[in-house]
Parts: sequence; C-alpha cells; structure tokens
Amino acid sequence: MNTEASTQNPSITFFSIEAALKDPLNVTRLDLHFKDLNKFPEQIFEFPNLEDLILWNNQIEEIPDEISQLKSLRKLDLSGNKIKNVPKSITELKNLVVLVLSWNEIEKLPESIGDLANLKRLGLNNNKIKRLPDSIGNLSNLQELVLSENEISELPESIGKLENLVKLRAPGNFLAKLPNSICNLKKLEKLEVHENNLAELPECFGELENLQKFRVYKNLLSNLPSSICNLKKLRKLFLYENELQELPENFGNLVELQELDLSFNELSSLPQSIVNCKNLKSVILTKNNFSEEEKRKINEMLKGVNIIWS
Repeated sequence: MNTEASTQNPSITFFSIEAALKDPLNVTRLDLHFKDLNKFPEQIFEFPNLEDLILWNNQIEEIPDEISQLKSLRKLDLSGNKIKNVPKSITELKNLVVLVLSWNEIEKLPESIGDLANLKRLGLNNNKIKRLPDSIGNLSNLQELVLSENEISELPESIGKLENLVKLRAPGNFLAKLPNSICNLKKLEKLEVHENNLAELPECFGELENLQKFRVYKNLLSNLPSSICNLKKLRKLFLYENELQELPENFGNLVELQELDLSFNELSSLPQSIVNCKNLKSVILTKNNFSEEEKRKINEMLKGVNIIWS
C-alpha cells in the first residue's frame, strides 16, 4: 500500500508496524489482524494519535497495563486471541467508543468497566465470563452489548440503567431469569436470550416499547406475561422449543407482528384475537398438541398467512 499518502490522509490504515513507524505521529488506524502475534507489540505505544487498533485473530495472551497510554484510542478489537485477564488500566481509555474482546478466554471484567463513559459497543461473546460487574450500568452511552456464549447465570439489576441500549445479545448462557430492571430499556429494539434456562419473563416486559425482534427460543417458558402484548412495534417473535401451553388472550394486540415461531411447544389452541395480527406473514406451529379440528380453525382464522404445520 502507499504509505506515502499518510501525511495527506491521516485516516489511512496501516497494515504493518514497519510502515507505521515511518510516520508515527500520523498513525491513527493500525490493522494487525492475522499476523500470528503472540504478544501485544510494544511499538504500538509509539503512535500517540492512534484511534483504531485492530488485533483480532492472533495469539495474544495478555493486554499490557500500558494500554492506558493510548489516550486517543476510540476502537480496540482484540477478538479471537487467548486473553484471560482484562487489566483495570483499559478502563482509563476515556475516548473508547468500541471495545471488542470476543472469542477469548476471559473469566471476569474489571470492576471499573463502567468508567468507559463513551463506550457505544461492547463485544464480549464466546468467553468464560460468569458475572458482570454492577458498574456496567454506568455505560450510559452503550448502544450494543454482546454477551453470547458465556457462563453468565444472572444479569445485574444495574443493566436497567443502560438507557441508550438498542441491542442486547445474551444467548447461550445460564440465565434462569431476567431482572425486572430490564424493562427500563426503553430504546431496546433487539433482544436475544435464546438457549438459556429462562422459566419466566418479567411481568413488566411489555414496557419495552421499542422492541422489534425478540428471540427467546430453547428456554423453559410455560407461559408469557400478558404485558408482552403491549409491544406494539414487535415484528419478529421466536418462541420455539419452550414449554408453552397457551398464549395470552390479548395476543392480537401485536399488530406489527410479521414472523412467529411457536414450534416444539405444548399448545393446543391459539387465542381468537390472533386474527388482529394483520401483518402476520409466517407462523410455524410444528410439533404442538393441536387437534385436527383446531388446525382447521386456525387455518380459517389466519387465511393468507403461511402456516407451517410440519
């Protein structure tokens, strides 16, 4: 690549330490992914204006405490390494907007993680995290939180303070319930909590007024709170492989619902109000307890809807 252009274009991406060292003060973006690095390169600290640092898919085992020297850093991607510990010093990067630590061996986060006040995206999926620090609720600008495939058994109540959160992904954990405070996430549009151990949802669930996509399949739900029918913007609802025996009577209030998957449950009927789901395009009802008569009734109620029975 033409590194000579870096003085005219400060946002150029450097793909090697050697090229970057020729013009250290103008290095704002450094991408060293797939370089087979087994440790964090010390030369990186010679780039005081570095804003984007990409180090994914290497063999890095440790983040040095000196990471805090990179005061201008806005994006740090260390996914796909062998990192076990996250140093407290990382939380001194006050300008950090994106932090991705996915696909590592991390077991816990520093208690001071909430100090990253400007963080908008935090990627922590595919680690060994068992709990989240309460301070995570201080990330008031956070818009996306990815917790998939960890060992988390509960979300802290403080998660309800993430008032700007739009996407929350936490499938493949050990969650037995969701905190009531989750209902405070008024900007939440996408919630993924499939493949957990959820036996119930909070009664206040319907307060998630902007929720559009909800994936809660492969859990232990036997019923849904009636307030879920207040989700006027909900378009996709995936509930397969639970233990549902019935749906709330006011289910038809989900007027924007387009896709509904209820397969592999214990349903023997659907509420009459479902006829009011005028935007419904697809319903999957495979492997439930519907009688032939009930199937005929549902086919009649949902004319024009693609119903999958098997």
